[in-house]
Amino acid sequence: MAFKGFTLLELLVVMTLLSLLMTGLISAMRTMAQTETKIDQRFERLDDLRTSHAFLAQTLGRLSAVRTDDPGKPGKSLTVFSATADSLTWVGTLPARPNVGGRHFFRLAVERADSGDALVLRLAPGNVDLALPDWSVAERHVLISGVAKLTIQAQGRPTQGHEKASIWPQGWQAGWPITDLLPEQLRLTLQDASQTDTVQWTFELHALPQSDNTINVVSAGGG
Repeated sequence: MAFKGFTLLELLVVMTLLSLLMTGLISAMRTMAQTETKIDQRFERLDDLRTSHAFLAQTLGRLSAVRTDDPGKPGKSLTVFSATADSLTWVGTLPARPNVGGRHFFRLAVERADSGDALVLRLAPGNVDLALPDWSVAERHVLISGVAKLTIQAQGRPTQGHEKASIWPQGWQAGWPITDLLPEQLRLTLQDASQTDTVQWTFELHALPQSDNTINVVSAGGG
């Protein structure tokens, strides 16, 4: 019995079908790999968010209320704390070193990083005269990548007899306009470039009892 072979047309059809099948398999594998990468990135971001939140809660929960002289008003003093609408500067202790030797200056803001905008923490050891460091050369840590915007709000209440009690800002403020008292709460809002992924944190501020001999006139921690 004579053996009938495949025609050229039949071979071309089979090769075309195999090519389509391989293209579909490669596309499916690429999609799976991209999905796995996105999942890994999402878990990594969630881990960064948890770690950063825990660190900030701990350092802001042991805020230093140290004061320095107001250069523009002799006899007046300022807290070494500053909150604008998009940056935060404070004095505190590193969690691993909860003593005077561990007192540091901290600055939190969005900066340019290797992979784009990111939430960056800068820190420098404290000094005797409480002069702010040169942040451009301070130790730098990228906390969360992909953060394009940081919005800072604060609120608090004046102490009894405070000279600004009659004009005290009510509710949440962009930054913190009072220079001689700490706010009671901070609200940080983080947004990515597309503004579709938003995270909001609220922190209670607590001043260290040994941070300053005027601690009894600082309103901090809600009480």
